[in-house]
Amino acid sequence: MLVLKALEFFINNPYKEIHLREFSRIMKISLNSAQRFLNLFLEEGFVKEERKANLRYFKANMGDIVFKHIKIIWNLKLIRDSGLIDSLKNICSSLVLFGSVARGLDDFKSDLDLVCISKEKNINTERFEGKLGRQINLHIFSFSQWKLQKSQNKPFYQDVIVEGINLIGEIPIID
Repeated sequence: MLVLKALEFFINNPYKEIHLREFSRIMKISLNSAQRFLNLFLEEGFVKEERKANLRYFKANMGDIVFKHIKIIWNLKLIRDSGLIDSLKNICSSLVLFGSVARGLDDFKSDLDLVCISKEKNINTERFEGKLGRQINLHIFSFSQWKLQKSQNKPFYQDVIVEGINLIGEIPIID
């Protein structure tokens, strides 16, 4: 499980460049263990290395499709484990994750963008923001309002339909 904790650092900080010793200190592991993990991540293509003088710096390899998908799956697990999906499954006929989290381009400061098709107008997700450590932007639409999005806000509609990840129900595609 320690290797997952080490990988989590790059999942949460994909744009941060970190020195080997700093990684060891932050992870509270020996320099030898840090070096083994980082070499494994390099071998798998999850991180990139840059040498400056005699120092090794590491950064997540956002160009690696496998790393991006691990990042997406990691976030999906966090969302599921927070209880958010269970809380909304009787309220939303469709719940779609979109934006930077769905594309695997998020960092720890990114918010969580969700579209909910529901008859409810006010849905409180504050308690899940604390669990997830992120702000949640819940866009609530009735089905008729969602139909209007296709014509009135086509880029938004297409982003949700094309890039979105279905969490509850079906992707709300309008024919």
